[in-house]
Amino acid sequence: MMSNLPSISVIVASYSGSLSTLKECLRLLRDQKYPQDKIEIILGHGGNKEEIVSILKEYKAKCVLIPKIKQNAEYNRGVAFNKAKNELVLILDHDNFMPTRNFLLEYVEPLLKDKDVVAVESCYYHYDRSFSLMERYFALFGVLDPVPYYMGKADRMRQDSKKWNLLGKSRDMGNYYIVNFEKNPRKIPTVGTNGCLMRRKIVMENADVRPDHHFPIDVMVDVILSGYTKFAFVKNSLIHRTGYKGLISFLKRRYVFMTKYHFSESGNRRYSVYMKGDFWKLVKYLMYSVTFVKPAFDAFKGFIKIPDIAWFIHPFMCFGVTILYGYATVMNVFSKK
Repeated sequence: MMSNLPSISVIVASYSGSLSTLKECLRLLRDQKYPQDKIEIILGHGGNKEEIVSILKEYKAKCVLIPKIKQNAEYNRGVAFNKAKNELVLILDHDNFMPTRNFLLEYVEPLLKDKDVVAVESCYYHYDRSFSLMERYFALFGVLDPVPYYMGKADRMRQDSKKWNLLGKSRDMGNYYIVNFEKNPRKIPTVGTNGCLMRRKIVMENADVRPDHHFPIDVMVDVILSGYTKFAFVKNSLIHRTGYKGLISFLKRRYVFMTKYHFSESGNRRYSVYMKGDFWKLVKYLMYSVTFVKPAFDAFKGFIKIPDIAWFIHPFMCFGVTILYGYATVMNVFSKK
């Protein structure tokens, strides 16, 4: 059976400040029960080669060095993606960790059983009480940003969700859900990054994968709009350590993300959480965030099922993100005058 498993190219964007998490990411990847000779690791690295030589050797990885002027997560990932040659491609950020040794085998199962499945993700972000407060919050709500949560475009479920309750028409297959999305950009979730495994040929032939245009969610939108609408969501979880440095650090990174990918790079984007036709959804979110009532109620509902104080970060996250994105939007308007 192992000999019949497809080959996988694992794409990781890295930079000088990511080396500690990168090592753990690759260690857990190389510890998978999946045949290691069928796993190719390609780093798009925005740093110097000397700092990464030992990592490349230890984990049998390849590296594409990114010029400093071009360095950013999306571009690094796009360059590495275009170097992949294997049947499947896994998008794995440096702070994405596989919590079990069967993770890849579970991911590949729906692709082997259904040739029409174009990509696979996990249903949840991994929750562990030993994680930091922010990491537990993200895992509990299944999002890194409350805006897609309230716009109905999240691609992961809350920890207290036991059945598929996100976008798309779903079918429970036991170990995973088969989900068909509509060919409508407003009905497509933020799928495509943080542990998304996809059929490389279909993506290459139906999406704009040029490095300057390679935004993982946009790539999946291209594929869906081309008619490849069937995805699988495995009933497992992916560790995402993005919040371990705390709320302030996270909000600073969201500000950079907002200004770069929604303003500076907006001409290359094909997808946004907010699109024409989403106005009233946005108004509803803004009302929720400034009044605190709905976010607090949603946090309390979760706390009843999974008692953890991390749920109650939610009202403050909603308010903070609203202020942050509002400020970024105003600054962008003034910068154009």
